[in-house]
Amino acid sequence: MTDSTNSVHLLYDLEKGQTATVLNVSKEDEDARCRLLTLGIYPGVEVKFLRTAPLGDPMQIRCGSTLISIRRQDASLIEVDLCQN
Repeated sequence: MTDSTNSVHLLYDLEKGQTATVLNVSKEDEDARCRLLTLGIYPGVEVKFLRTAPLGDPMQIRCGSTLISIRRQDASLIEVDLCQN
C-alpha cells in the first residue's frame, strides 16, 4: 500500500507553509533550468513555500537557509515530493 500523503507535485501547486523535497527540474526550458540550479534548487533539496507577492507572482520559497523569489512559470518546472508535517 502506498502512502497518499507523499506524492509528486509541482512546486507551483504547493500551498503556503508546505514543505517539499525537489525531485526533478525539467529540461523543458534549459535557461530556466540553469538559473534554478544556480540558485540551489536541485534534486534532494528541501524547499518551503513561504508567500507570494500581492498579485500572485513571484512566489517566495526557502531553500536551505536562503530565501528565493521565483516566477510561478519557473516553479511549474520543478517536481517535488510533499513532506509530512
